[in-house]
Amino acid sequence: MDSMSIIVKQLALKILAAVFLFSLAPEVSDAQLKRERSVTSVLAEPAFSATKNIGISTIINPSGGDLHYSILHTFGLVDGGIDRFYGLDDGANTRLGLIYGVTDRFSIGVGRMTFRKVVDISAKVNLMQQTKDAGRPVSIALKGATGISTVSGQGLDFNERLSYFTSVMFARKFNTVGIQLTPMYSYFNRVLGEDEQHLFGLGVLLQVDLNERLNLSWEYLPVLGNRNPGTDDAMALSLNIDTGGHVFQIFFASSQWHNEQYIMANNSDRFWEGDFRFGFNIHRVFGLF
Repeated sequence: MDSMSIIVKQLALKILAAVFLFSLAPEVSDAQLKRERSVTSVLAEPAFSATKNIGISTIINPSGGDLHYSILHTFGLVDGGIDRFYGLDDGANTRLGLIYGVTDRFSIGVGRMTFRKVVDISAKVNLMQQTKDAGRPVSIALKGATGISTVSGQGLDFNERLSYFTSVMFARKFNTVGIQLTPMYSYFNRVLGEDEQHLFGLGVLLQVDLNERLNLSWEYLPVLGNRNPGTDDAMALSLNIDTGGHVFQIFFASSQWHNEQYIMANNSDRFWEGDFRFGFNIHRVFGLF
């Protein structure tokens, strides 16, 4: 194991620890604010409808005691035409995920993706939440995650199956428009050929509310700096339907992958050149406590 791998692993552990520790800090901060102010600030409306915009995580966390369940599903490219039923006949990539709200601002999650049979473990904390007054103009969250490829028969050590991811999310709600910028970094313990171990990206997310139930969302994920050969920046467009208990997302996306580090590392399609696919996400929240 080289020194860089050791440094990255130590950094990943520190980030996950920081996510947990920072999750405690806002509670203390709120308590201090309540003592200092006679009127408590009112939180702004959420900038997004679900914990994922399409493929990129949002600032949203489940409330404390709530369990969030998601099904993410993408098909093949629509340019297969009617013979391939516009991609629906092609192999789909599915991710099943659970996120539990430990507190209103801190959550832990686990999921599994069909491609490479990746199991991911994550934690996310809201460091600051936007208020309707000028006290807190933006929301800020920190996410850390580890991916584990569980494909058998490849002769890989456990260490070679691991990848790490971290991101900082900055979001703001403007009336009916939600915007988020997400600088992100990923590291893969094992790469093939000329692939990069270190990948940097900047997620750009947008949601426009049409009414109380419907909204449109868009996301773009450019890779900054060196990228894997043959890959391209990912983009997606979605119609979101909020039924109260469920959020349905019906979208067209260039990438068939789920989770940010795999999108950055593997997307080779170009949305504006017709390289996009149909997909849908289903989000459901259960109140456990």
